[in-house]
Amino acid sequence: MEYIFILNRFSLKEKLEDVKKRLEKVSKKKKLKYKIEINNEEVSTEDIVEKYKKKRVCIVAVGGDGTINRVLNKVVGTKNVLGFIPYGTGNDFYKSCQELLKEGIQTIDLVKINEKYCINVACFGIDAEIGNNDDIIHSKWIPAKQRYNMSLIHHFLKFQPREVRVKVNKIQWNSPMTTIVLCNGRYYGGGYKVGFTSQLNNGKIDVYLINQMPKIKMATLINGMKKGLHEKSIYTTKVQAKELTIESDSIIESNIDGEKYASKIFKVKVIPKGITINYDQSLIDAFYGKK
Repeated sequence: MEYIFILNRFSLKEKLEDVKKRLEKVSKKKKLKYKIEINNEEVSTEDIVEKYKKKRVCIVAVGGDGTINRVLNKVVGTKNVLGFIPYGTGNDFYKSCQELLKEGIQTIDLVKINEKYCINVACFGIDAEIGNNDDIIHSKWIPAKQRYNMSLIHHFLKFQPREVRVKVNKIQWNSPMTTIVLCNGRYYGGGYKVGFTSQLNNGKIDVYLINQMPKIKMATLINGMKKGLHEKSIYTTKVQAKELTIESDSIIESNIDGEKYASKIFKVKVIPKGITINYDQSLIDAFYGKK
């Protein structure tokens, strides 16, 4: 199967030619049939994927969670296989795959949110506002490992809970929410392990509904996610679901696999085994020069 590597020239951490040379070297070493495609001001990532929708190829997103999501949303419904080389700030989908999957081509679940598809984690409320702050999350002046924490501090100071209505498993919550997190995978925010029991392929998502709380406890809870403390909090309701609806009288922000999306209503549905992926750890290791 041919490999189509897609590079996002606007988010590369190295010179474009250096990354291309590494991909060429790895592909030749592994004896892959391959092409390297690069987006620009005129040709988007989505435009590139569109060219291959009638072919059986492995579309490899070389980038972070947002790049994977953009490729995913064009690959769904085609014969293509979704591949990836983690090359972003957080690489949270990759962390989920490392923990949950064996290497190889396989099918996993998707989450459809209105007309968008999510492969890893979607969040609403303060988590979305933190992840959507491009000035901080993609800042070249802040160390990558500290960007999420810096954005957290910024939004913690000004955040106000939104009144939302959530319908899930024939139950409805009407409450000011601090955050809502939908987990197909386990990690978000550059290593926060929010979905401790999420599976990627069990036909359900883990839903975390975190109610309004005092700000000092909110900061503790968000930081405690790396240790799973949110699972035990009295402010957290956790359910597993195949479908749910989130509504608000005003537009609320969401962050879907690192991509911004805003709406007043979010209709969510799990698509069991909705995408075929190629989790190729040997390719990733070769790209990074590991044996």
